[in-house]
Amino acid sequence: MTKKPEFYAQTPVGQDDQVNDPFAFKRDALSDVLELMRVRGNTVFTCAASAPFGIRYPSGKHRLHIVRSGSIAIAAEGIEQTYRAAQGDLVLFTHGHGHVISDQPGREADGLYDLAKRDYDETRLALGSGETVWLCGDFGFDGMLSRRLLSILPPVIILKGLRDRPFEWLELSCHFILDEALNPRAGAAAMISRLLDVIFVQLLRTWAAGGEVGYGWLSGAIDSRISGAIVAMHAEPGHAWSVTELAELTHLSRSAFAERFQRVVGQTPLAYLTGWRMARAAELMRYGRASISDIGARVGYTSQAAFSRAFKSQHGMSPMQWRQSDADDNVK
Repeated sequence: MTKKPEFYAQTPVGQDDQVNDPFAFKRDALSDVLELMRVRGNTVFTCAASAPFGIRYPSGKHRLHIVRSGSIAIAAEGIEQTYRAAQGDLVLFTHGHGHVISDQPGREADGLYDLAKRDYDETRLALGSGETVWLCGDFGFDGMLSRRLLSILPPVIILKGLRDRPFEWLELSCHFILDEALNPRAGAAAMISRLLDVIFVQLLRTWAAGGEVGYGWLSGAIDSRISGAIVAMHAEPGHAWSVTELAELTHLSRSAFAERFQRVVGQTPLAYLTGWRMARAAELMRYGRASISDIGARVGYTSQAAFSRAFKSQHGMSPMQWRQSDADDNVK
């Protein structure tokens, strides 16, 4: 017999499952945040061209390019730097910048959709032909907080030379994505989305592990010394955490923990906790049916007034306004 959840965004939990499941994966901070972002892969197709060429991709989509042969030059709108990518490199536009992909910087470029009208083969999911080939996909983020979470990332992330590392998953992922797209079967759209998700997560954590990440949730999520405290806050946002209690989870002194957390994440532990509580509350209001007071209590507020003040400070509107704005968006 399962217990009917108070929060409908949750999966019912069996009575016997209240204890720790010995087979369950341990939670980690990065997974928690990625769940809030609600990543989903959308479209996928192959681009191919021979020099000279230039393709202009419009702004508004979080695009991923995987170079399968040859090399390309990349120029993003509003960014002076020109990037280069070659076979085995991944390029991710995290903020949806418009950009031009060409064989050499400065080439005249045709619009992506103009090219598609005359040179897109739907049966092969291929735009153009030539020696230089790259896979193009794009992502959506359902989570209402994804913009804030993505804001700490640079507009362009490039992972270079993945063929020189143990990344057989990349070529396999490309193969399976194209196979699903070219030979659609029941569930093909879901398969393509999940495979693009895998590439996004692997790209993000590989880039972060390379030491280029700055302040923010991502740096804290991958820091081995403080990530345990972050996991605890994520798991129990309603608990009255103290800095001392969090420090004990990391086996650091209170002062050492507080200093490291501030340096790595860019804010104090309790400020991070407040932000996470408001993030979870926002998600529960969008995907659940519980009352605002119940949601406030779940994330640690016994007073609805205090919860409303904290929420408005984070999101610029009251919980009621947030829920109403979401309802209005769904009607449109």
